[in-house]
Amino acid sequence: MPSEERAEGGEDATEGRVLAGRYRLNKRIDEGGAGEVWQARDERLDRDVAIKILGPSADEAFRERFADEARRAASVIHPNVVTVFDEGRDGADAFMVMELVRGRTLRDVVADRGPLRPHEAARLVAQIAAALDAAHEAGVIHCDVKPANVIVDQQGTAKLTDFGIARAARGPREHELIGTARYIAPERIEGRAPTERSDVYSLGLVAYELIAGRPPNAEMETEDLLRVRLDGRAPSLRSARVGISEEIDRVVAKALARDPQGRYASAGAFARELLAASQRDDATGVLPPVTRPLRARGRREFHVDTTIALLAIVLVLVATLAIFASFQGRAVDARPTGAPSASAGAHVTPNVVGRSVDEAARLLIAAGYRSPVPWQVDPAAQGQACTVARQEPQPGTAAQQGATARLFLVGGKDCGGKSQD
Repeated sequence: MPSEERAEGGEDATEGRVLAGRYRLNKRIDEGGAGEVWQARDERLDRDVAIKILGPSADEAFRERFADEARRAASVIHPNVVTVFDEGRDGADAFMVMELVRGRTLRDVVADRGPLRPHEAARLVAQIAAALDAAHEAGVIHCDVKPANVIVDQQGTAKLTDFGIARAARGPREHELIGTARYIAPERIEGRAPTERSDVYSLGLVAYELIAGRPPNAEMETEDLLRVRLDGRAPSLRSARVGISEEIDRVVAKALARDPQGRYASAGAFARELLAASQRDDATGVLPPVTRPLRARGRREFHVDTTIALLAIVLVLVATLAIFASFQGRAVDARPTGAPSASAGAHVTPNVVGRSVDEAARLLIAAGYRSPVPWQVDPAAQGQACTVARQEPQPGTAAQQGATARLFLVGGKDCGGKSQD
């Protein structure tokens, strides 16, 4: 029977309501066309839960499908699935009781951060795929895989939710799915029954959005979007984000194949391919696609691709580190091009204590000392690893042209342990 209990003085008339004499509604978390989600307290088991309540416009057939799918979803037990604890009715209201996950939806994550690194996106997709494989094993097709239905908790675990609404919404009134039309597979637009590969298609759209920072054809209205989805062409990630490899583009495009038989046979197979492709493409995945227009003095505009500029900087840094590494464990031969001559104040030995070995060598050679400059680790020296602890000759002494200087370094794992003459 419906509960008559209500919170007094609250702005929301349903806040404080107790469903089925057990679940006290505390705070509304979300709402949409299919109903509302509340944070509630299970007063019988003394724990916080999430409760989805169908809206008053739901007909009886919808409520029955909702309850049936809630029971089927409860059979899917997996770390990446939001657990369903209970379902029931309170008067005219049908409800589903679920695990309360404290975190953010992927929709909110993308809205806040924009495009994710491909490898980070692939790890999230792998978790969602594991949830889908478990559901498919239990005979449950989700039908509504989208970023808003994936919650990432405070430990970074992705959890798939909303099985009940998705299956319940399927029926002769296809417009009941209008809120999620952006994520449904082409065969569903045609009215065919969903399969596991329909979920793979939706997961492919989620992967696309995580990597591109926006869904494909984001600017289109629903009718145009569905028409484009039926024309057989899979959207290209490389056209949406600079720096994405052909392999990642190919993997996502296969998940988005128009024909279900052209897609991956399982969500897990798609996720494994995407993870492998993203690991081989880690360098390009770090760079976000940012393009800013720069106006010249005339009427023309020049567009500079910041991603390419950043990639060039990364390559320069990698080259610099490689040069530095070449000095580790051997004498440093660092004859600088255009270095100051010995006559330009080079008759005084510079102070190189605290500097890196290659920088110290360049300064000493510029002062007139012989190249290469030998060095060795001083086990008793303290300070930053692989920097100069002391030098011979001492700083400020007269530098003899062509004489040999020696460096003594603070020990470190990359410095070696014996004299480098």
